[in-house]
Amino acid sequence: MEYADRFVPKKKELQAGKWRPPNPDELKINIDGAFVPGSNFCGWGAVVQDSEGQVIAARAGRQEQTTDAFGAEVQAMAGAVALAADIGVVRVTFETDSQLLLEALDVHKTDSSPYAVILEDIKLQLKLWFAKHNVRVCRRSENTVAHELGQIGRMCLPDICMHWENDVPPLVAARVLGDLPAHR
Repeated sequence: MEYADRFVPKKKELQAGKWRPPNPDELKINIDGAFVPGSNFCGWGAVVQDSEGQVIAARAGRQEQTTDAFGAEVQAMAGAVALAADIGVVRVTFETDSQLLLEALDVHKTDSSPYAVILEDIKLQLKLWFAKHNVRVCRRSENTVAHELGQIGRMCLPDICMHWENDVPPLVAARVLGDLPAHR
């Protein structure tokens, strides 16, 4: 029992999570990748929301030559960084449900995956384009909007992305509405 107390990790009580708003002076971008084993492409999605939960912009896309779920998450992060830069975001929090992606984006570590070049480029872009940025991991239940966009991205034409400002597809809008505080 002493061994278990010392070396076996304690199980945390998991509560169903909902999307949490960013600080009032920041925007939050939730991202997710969508990959089906056996395929050679992925879908990805990113949604930018303000502290009120309002959608500022969203993108979904399909990326060829991606052969695993981690690659889908990397492509989602790359798409989210490009989206943030395109709309002129300066202070941003990125949220993903991938702990592995968070660890790969650590500036003090070098990644050795097939996506290392993309990851190093993302790290550089984060330093250059944003006055303040943060990357956090969230539960999948807090990332439903980006998950829905990732599924839409899988249906896009190869290497093409779709962009929306304020007016997102109905399934995505329903997810956003379900995440707002009045609907919890």
